[in-house]
Amino acid sequence: MFRRLIFLTAVLALFLANYSCHETKIQEAAVNWWDSIKQAEKDSIKLYPLLAELEKFISARCVDSSTTSFLIIDDTEDQPVILAEFHPGQLLIPASVQKILVTGAALEILGDQVRREVMITNQQSNNRIANKLFQNIGKEIYGRRSYATGCEAVINFWKSKGIDMAGVHMADGCGRRYDNFVSARQLVDILFYETTAPTFGAFYSSLPLSGVSGTLRKSLRGTVAEGKIRAKTGTLAAIKTLAGYASTVNGRKLVFAFLINNFVCREYLLKRKLDAILIKMTEL
Repeated sequence: MFRRLIFLTAVLALFLANYSCHETKIQEAAVNWWDSIKQAEKDSIKLYPLLAELEKFISARCVDSSTTSFLIIDDTEDQPVILAEFHPGQLLIPASVQKILVTGAALEILGDQVRREVMITNQQSNNRIANKLFQNIGKEIYGRRSYATGCEAVINFWKSKGIDMAGVHMADGCGRRYDNFVSARQLVDILFYETTAPTFGAFYSSLPLSGVSGTLRKSLRGTVAEGKIRAKTGTLAAIKTLAGYASTVNGRKLVFAFLINNFVCREYLLKRKLDAILIKMTEL
């Protein structure tokens, strides 16, 4: 565990040393809907309990705020609004949340024949099938089945949907590698796109449901958030990630992404803190 933390810190230091150039590219390429998205008025939907929980999370001793990022938007109305954000453009290690990029692209590029594989990939976080889909996308687009063609095909697919993919790096399709990088904003952008995609039904149902199915089947049971979170989980040593959709008790539709790198407590303690945030989200 200690050696893995040393390795992770070194990887992040090397990557962040070159981050300024990625940040410049992101700013130059910011031509999509983020240019006009508004910040929510805190009083309008009683945001204070959620914001207080997020502040408590960021200031927790076990969380490294310099390598933690999140973005939460409200997609209930015609024009989505930002409810909360913290370093949303920072490129971090996504762990298995990376499967969102692969499965969303696979449903459109490879078609209905992969719906079952997408379901297994997201529900069970199956690494083997995720990598298979990743390479098959590369073969479909470039005629050669490999990680390199899969990476190029997936990134170019999302670019073709108007999503800024500057700085994204995909070393595999499943998220097991520590040299994968994506931002919370890019994840939310992809999830937001999916809500109007022709394959949204298949994609949405493939995500684990809190307290009910997949990797979230034991999470949030007996709370207001049970059955209200559809999300992909991600876990590596010192990495915890979560991205997906939330339905609130008042009928609001949220899209969110959390990327937590370099945490220093037991995983179950961090998960408990993250669950507290999800509960506040669903209470909006």
